[in-house]
Amino acid sequence: MLPKANRLVKESEFKKVAKRAKPVHSNFLILKKLPNPNQVTAFGIVISTKVSKKAVVRNKIRRRIREILRIYLNEVMPGFKVMLVVKNTILDKDYQAIKVDLEALLKKVRLL
Repeated sequence: MLPKANRLVKESEFKKVAKRAKPVHSNFLILKKLPNPNQVTAFGIVISTKVSKKAVVRNKIRRRIREILRIYLNEVMPGFKVMLVVKNTILDKDYQAIKVDLEALLKKVRLL
C-alpha cells in the first residue's frame, strides 16, 4: 500500500491533472503528470468499467500497480502529481509484464 502522502484521493486533484497534463502512452497505461508544490510525488490510478465490468478484476489490477509503485517509490523524482489511466489491453497480462511496462513508462517521462 502506498503511504497516504503519496496518494491522489480528491476528485478535484484528479480533474486538475486530467485537464492540464499531457498524456504519455504505453502498451497498458496512460500517464499524466503535473508539478506538485508539496515536494511529494502523489499517484492516482483510474480504471474505467470499460476495462472490466467486474470490480474484482479492476481491484486486482489496481493492487498490482500500487505494489509496483511502492517498490519504486524511493527512486521516483519528488514533486509531481501523477495519474495513471489503465487501458483494456492490461486484462490478460501478468504482474511481471505490468511491471516492465510501468517501469518503462516512468523512465520515459523521467520520473525514475
